Amino acid sequence: MRKDKDREIALAEILGSIEDSSTQQLTLYIPDKDKTGKKIKGIHGWVKEAQKVLTIVGGGSTTLPPADGTWLDPDKKIANIDDLKDEDIVWEKTTLVCTYINPDEFEENLNVLRKFLHKFGKQTNQGEVVFEFDGRFFRIREYD
Repeated sequence: MRKDKDREIALAEILGSIEDSSTQQLTLYIPDKDKTGKKIKGIHGWVKEAQKVLTIVGGGSTTLPPADGTWLDPDKKIANIDDLKDEDIVWEKTTLVCTYINPDEFEENLNVLRKFLHKFGKQTNQGEVVFEFDGRFFRIREYD
């Protein structure tokens, strides 16, 4: 078997793919509870809206089943694990909705993304809304 570090494989051509590949992933985190631990009514509608937004900026979306998540209010100053009580933590189910963006559509529709994130945060009483883009994690704590 030949090992050649400088060898390039024309993967798109070989597999019959279009040339443009997407390398930047955008993931929205949609929890099922608010900052006080109260269940969000109509969470499936919020997930569906997130899917629509990511379909605009990436041409489609993938939704992963809800995962166990936790959130700790950043205003709670807890120095060590012995001081942390279960009731200090919001225990939630979080749905991840992701896409690989199309750069032009992403840039043209940043206002659509912002509007959704801020509306979700405000209308569902979130302590923060989080999303991940291109390997970086972002937090929004104040809403329009």
